[in-house]
Amino acid sequence: MFTIIIPTHDRPLLLTRTLESLIAQTCQDFKVVVVSDTPGYLPPYQQLTQLDKRFDYVLRGTGVPGPAASRNLGLAIADGEYILFLDDDDTYRPDHLALLKARLLVDKPALLFHDFHVQNEDRTVFPPAPLPGGQKVSIADVTFDSVYVRNRIPNSCIAYRSDVLRGVRNEAGLIIYEDWDFLLAAMHGRQLVHFDTDGVVIHKSAATAPENMRRGNSRDDKIVEVMLQLYRKHPAPNEQTRRARQALMASAGVVVDLAHC
Repeated sequence: MFTIIIPTHDRPLLLTRTLESLIAQTCQDFKVVVVSDTPGYLPPYQQLTQLDKRFDYVLRGTGVPGPAASRNLGLAIADGEYILFLDDDDTYRPDHLALLKARLLVDKPALLFHDFHVQNEDRTVFPPAPLPGGQKVSIADVTFDSVYVRNRIPNSCIAYRSDVLRGVRNEAGLIIYEDWDFLLAAMHGRQLVHFDTDGVVIHKSAATAPENMRRGNSRDDKIVEVMLQLYRKHPAPNEQTRRARQALMASAGVVVDLAHC
C-alpha cells in the first residue's frame, strides 16, 4: 500500500525513534526507504531488522547534500500505491497508517492531506524530553488555490498516489521550499482532499539548537526570492489567486509585478 521515504542526515538517535514509530504501527502494509546523505554512522540495524525485509537503506554518495536529492533517490525505487515522505525527526502515532489506509481505500484520491500534531521537545537528552505546548494543528482550511499563494501543508502530511508522481521530482537546486515546489508540480490538473486526522507528530526543538542550523533552516533572507521564483514557475490558476499573491508580497513590503504569475 505505502512506500515511506525518509531522508536522513547525521541524526541516528532521532532516526531510531522515527523507525520505532513505524514498527509500532497497527497497519504494517508498507515499505520503508531510508536515504542517508552521509556515511558518518552505522544504520540502526536493530530497528531495520524488525521491519522484516520491508526496507531499503541507501547511502547516497553523490549529488547536492540535503533532503531533496535523497527524496528523489527514494522515489526512484518506491513501488507503493501511495508515497509518503517522513522526516527523520518526526513520528507516526500507532494507528496513523491504519486510519490513512482506510480513508484512501474509499475513493483513492490523487492527493490527500491531513492535520498534524506539534510536540516541542528538549533534544539535549535522549530520548528527547517533551516540553509544554504540544497541540493539534488543523489545516482543514487549506485549499487548492491557497497552496499557490503559500504552503501550510507539511511534507509529511500528504499521501501521493504513485501515478501522480510520474515525472515529478524535487528540485535539489532550490535553497528552500523544495517541498512546496514538489507539491505544486504534483497538483497540476488534480484535486486536494483533506482528511481530519493528526497522526503525524512533528517534533520541534529550540530554533537555535545546533540540529536546526542546517541548510534551509536559517535562510530567511531568501524567502521572498524563492517565493517569486516559484510564483513564476507555477503561474496562479486564476485571477483571484494572482491577486492574493500580489497582496502577500505587498504585506511584506515587496512591490513586484505579478501580472503573469
